[in-house]
Amino acid sequence: MKKILLAVSALFLVSAVFAQDMKRTTDVRNVQLVTKTISGRETAVPENIAPMMRTVSHNYIGTTYYDLQSNGSMAQKMVAHNDGTISAVWTTNGSTAQSRGTGYNYYNGTSWVNASTSTDRIENTRTGWGTITCVGDAEITAAHNGSSALVIGICPQKGTQNWTFTNLQGPSISGINSNGQPATSTALLWPALASSGNIVHLICCTESDTGMYYQGINTCLVYYRGTFDPSHNTITWEDPRIVGNVTSNEVRCFSGDAYAITAKDNVVAILNAPSTSDVFLWKSTDNGVNFTKTVIAKNPIERYKENTTAVLDTPYVSDGCCAVALDDNGMAHIAFGITRFFNDVLGDGSYSYYPGYDDMLYWNESMQPILAGTKEALNSDSLEAAGYKVFHRNDLTGDGGAYYINNGDFPGYGVAAVSMPQLLAKNGKVYLVFTQLLDFPFVEVEAGAYFRGVFATKSNDNGSSWDNGISWLSYNKECYYINDWQWTALQDTDFTISMMRDFVESEGESVFPALAANIVNGKINMWWQQDYTPGSEIKENSVSMSQAESYIYAFSIDADEIGVYNNIDEVWQGLWIDSTGINNRNISGMKMYPNPASESVNVTFSAENAENGQISVMNLMGQMVYNSDVEVMEGYNLINIPVKQLNSGIYMVTIRTNTGISTQKLIVK
Repeated sequence: MKKILLAVSALFLVSAVFAQDMKRTTDVRNVQLVTKTISGRETAVPENIAPMMRTVSHNYIGTTYYDLQSNGSMAQKMVAHNDGTISAVWTTNGSTAQSRGTGYNYYNGTSWVNASTSTDRIENTRTGWGTITCVGDAEITAAHNGSSALVIGICPQKGTQNWTFTNLQGPSISGINSNGQPATSTALLWPALASSGNIVHLICCTESDTGMYYQGINTCLVYYRGTFDPSHNTITWEDPRIVGNVTSNEVRCFSGDAYAITAKDNVVAILNAPSTSDVFLWKSTDNGVNFTKTVIAKNPIERYKENTTAVLDTPYVSDGCCAVALDDNGMAHIAFGITRFFNDVLGDGSYSYYPGYDDMLYWNESMQPILAGTKEALNSDSLEAAGYKVFHRNDLTGDGGAYYINNGDFPGYGVAAVSMPQLLAKNGKVYLVFTQLLDFPFVEVEAGAYFRGVFATKSNDNGSSWDNGISWLSYNKECYYINDWQWTALQDTDFTISMMRDFVESEGESVFPALAANIVNGKINMWWQQDYTPGSEIKENSVSMSQAESYIYAFSIDADEIGVYNNIDEVWQGLWIDSTGINNRNISGMKMYPNPASESVNVTFSAENAENGQISVMNLMGQMVYNSDVEVMEGYNLINIPVKQLNSGIYMVTIRTNTGISTQKLIVK
């Protein structure tokens, strides 16, 4: 296995408030830089380039000024219905902090009905962390109000927005709050929903404030089982149970959003994957009545206590961002990011993690658990030697490695370089959606900070192998990829900084993918958040929100196209399949020489069949500067294009026939 990144590239501090000696997880992980010891090659990055505000070519379904959708794992936020309609929610926010709530949109089979710049919420009070499930045609949402309860929304007919809301209060907890005063709380926080039949499954955390414990556990992860009555549009909730049936002797504190839930038929699966305790699966085969617990990866930190547990040898642990899916036979498939943990100063109420570590583990119930409990157990080399599948940061430039820019800044999401997984298992196949730090030059060049992108891959044999290609789903085809040698060549041209940002920064950042849990009409559906600033810009305690908008984009793709569409090995070559191309790609092997060119350029390619075609040249403004009909011959083809009359700069050369398309970048000097 060729490692394309150093195991540890930079150390960031995650600030947190601890309940006495335990971490408090809030809506925001405040990530502050401690040190930067980045190894890699030095790259010349243009300075003082403002972001160019351009949108990607996906379905826009909403806007928010609150750009943090999760502390880690994404709850279910999209449901694809069997009739081809789709329900989607996200955390939305206008220009003031009090306007936060659950954004909602509905695809009626033809279009998204609420696509506008509106940041409206469905509730009439401030909430956050909205999640959705459906029972029949009824939509059910849950969001926390941050103080006393979950706000449960019920819409009896999907898409109508005929919502009614009730509060679900948690168990009353007494203790000493963060101000040192006696207090009680019924708060429930960071919910996640699933459903099967008329049963609604809900997990969430109890009060997280300092000194507030439920059965001896701070921020306790609890499970609620509810029965939906469609005749009265009500849910009857059973008493909460602690997830995993853990005791305070096993777990001192859970962590918000370090968990996931899914349900199919009578099977319910709850995954818990925090950095400071065991990764375990809590599974029911009788629709939530009884559960059994399986430890998947034993944490080397026993019953973590921040003020007494010295972790100076940086063990490998989960990054707290995980996903779980059930296949058609009820077998659970999971994924979680891997980072390294560091409690460098005892008693300071904080711990550190390594955001440059780039591994993500896939596991299913046919595999052996990882129970060594040693600091190296989740080291990718150890995992791969034992036959586990580990995903690494992908090479996006075709130069043999994914590199860090010197002094580059990591956006603060509290997760590893490859993380934010989402899973879907159907028809003997497993689909994995995730994010990763992008490669140079797709960075925010003014700040030298990394963007993230959304990627997907699949296994055709239910998780046994993963060699079917990786798709860069969020790649903006208006964003032309430039290799390092081309950056050097540009220094000898009249190519301007303002033109550079067209293809460097129009990509932006795409994060928090939310995947619908089923395939409908052969399609996989999801949404993600996209903006032009790496990391989260929100100020939780600020009266006014960030001035930068974030956009929610829905994305639908044929399941068979995962690994083919925008294949990462082809993006940098310009061989992607777009809306005008087809899968068999009659045109292949396109090359150009010389490149850069000054007089003329030779274009060579192969074709499986003879047919008429067209060759065109476009500048970065989308203007066609050359166009000619060509006769494409079966086998090898060579076409000469004069470029002497063109201005210096970058152009896109495209060969198109009725059965194929190929595009390459040309530099004219």
